[in-house]
Amino acid sequence: MIFCFSNIDFESIVEEYGAMISPNDILLLTREVVGLVDMPAELRGETQVFKDMAKYSKEKSIIIAAAMRARINERIFNSVILIDNGRILGVSDEVSPSKGYVGARTVRSYRTSRGKVCIFVDSDICYPQLWQDALQGCRYIFNINSAAADDDKISCARTLAYSAGKYVLCKFADSGVCVNSYGKIESVKWGRMSAFYMPLSLAVGKTVKGKLQFVEEKSD
Repeated sequence: MIFCFSNIDFESIVEEYGAMISPNDILLLTREVVGLVDMPAELRGETQVFKDMAKYSKEKSIIIAAAMRARINERIFNSVILIDNGRILGVSDEVSPSKGYVGARTVRSYRTSRGKVCIFVDSDICYPQLWQDALQGCRYIFNINSAAADDDKISCARTLAYSAGKYVLCKFADSGVCVNSYGKIESVKWGRMSAFYMPLSLAVGKTVKGKLQFVEEKSD
């Protein structure tokens, strides 16, 4: 199960929803859950935000993808950290920020205990030239946003889902939108907590005798 949270702090997530969260679940957290962090201090273990999330991730055997504003010296990045079973796999920064943040060079994907995951931060999903990682064997594609639901981003997510033959889950500040592998909106859920099911093995299309057929993707 994939749980999405917004407009709530991490301690409250643990207290109020911890009983619902099981091993192999994935948590997507929008930016206000974590807020502004001192990235170098967090990565050195001198401050508590990443420590608390990593500890909980390990205890529950889950993956956490948490958005934040990340400060490095005087620069501010719009970022998402990915933690898998207590281990920090990396940080994705928005490549094409529109509000004064510093841009990264590329969209990142990660090999996790649930398969390969591609993370799009905010508006990056609207740039097809950044989709390469998502099209190369990713099992899950997430778009984590700091703003409310946006028609342009949802439209781009539908195109990407159809192109990749994979589900795309967009988590906005006010809602979550799940797009299936055919580019159709499968579900929309509102509120500070929402839950989605996205299959571990996704259908992959191939042409057989001129007709499109689907087979199950092999596990990593």
